[in-house]
Amino acid sequence: MVVRTDVQTRNSIVEVILADYGKNEIIRRMSDPFWFQSLGAVMGMDWHSSGVTTSVMGALKRAIDPHSRELGIYIAGGKGKFSLETPSELLKIAETTGLNGSELVRASKLSAKVDNTAIQDGYQLYTHNFMVNDEGNWAVIQQGMNVKSKTARRYHWHSENIKSFVEEPHTGICGIHQGIILDLTAKSASQNRNGILNISHESPEAMMKEVSLILRAHHDIRASDLNLKRLGATLAMTREMQPENFEELLLLKGVGPRTMQSLALVSEVIHGAPARFQDPARFSFAHGGKTGIRFPFLPKYMMKRSEF
Repeated sequence: MVVRTDVQTRNSIVEVILADYGKNEIIRRMSDPFWFQSLGAVMGMDWHSSGVTTSVMGALKRAIDPHSRELGIYIAGGKGKFSLETPSELLKIAETTGLNGSELVRASKLSAKVDNTAIQDGYQLYTHNFMVNDEGNWAVIQQGMNVKSKTARRYHWHSENIKSFVEEPHTGICGIHQGIILDLTAKSASQNRNGILNISHESPEAMMKEVSLILRAHHDIRASDLNLKRLGATLAMTREMQPENFEELLLLKGVGPRTMQSLALVSEVIHGAPARFQDPARFSFAHGGKTGIRFPFLPKYMMKRSEF
């Protein structure tokens, strides 16, 4: 049997949870990757489809938007070009609710920048959803795509869970574990982040001279690892802007994945602070879906005794 996914069904799920558990519980559950995947299954999505994220969030937005004031729940953003509308949508929500629109926009931009730049796992963000209630609690559900493997990865955030935007801020990351990656949100990456911030305050001329010496010394870093022209331009900009912390540095226009990779590698050499850490992705799913397709596994009677 296929579960209906019309507006009435979607809205009913939200209304029941609101009535029984409240607005903050809705936000908390959406930030839970297991619950979110279960909701997708209830709405008729396949466990093995990257479309779970875009379909669930698109359906919820269409269901909730007409009743946002009544429900006290708002959803901004979406897939592709709609993700770019998130800031303007959040400012409108702030006008309606009295929330701090600047803080909401900053949280939206920073969460996206962290998952696209501070974590370099091979996945490029293409959908960003920001769910907030009229009490100011929010969740981010966003997804990236790896064009080579044609797989997706979903990132979950919860405002109440965040002690720092740049140090292990997620409630969960769903995806295939990549092993060792550039993860500047790791707790053990704090020295590298501090090193990057220090580098951004240095004279660009002096720093580029230092980088040239590094390359000549035949360290593990090679010229091919760095875009020297872009690095020099970024150092000049950051010296002028003087970001106060790593979060502000991330938010600077022009500080993208390639630039951050270069800064992390230079920080590793100059300050002896490692930049490569275990991929934080921890979750995968095995069940659900309207087609009846289950996660591939051998029945117990077909497995060797040593396998169970």
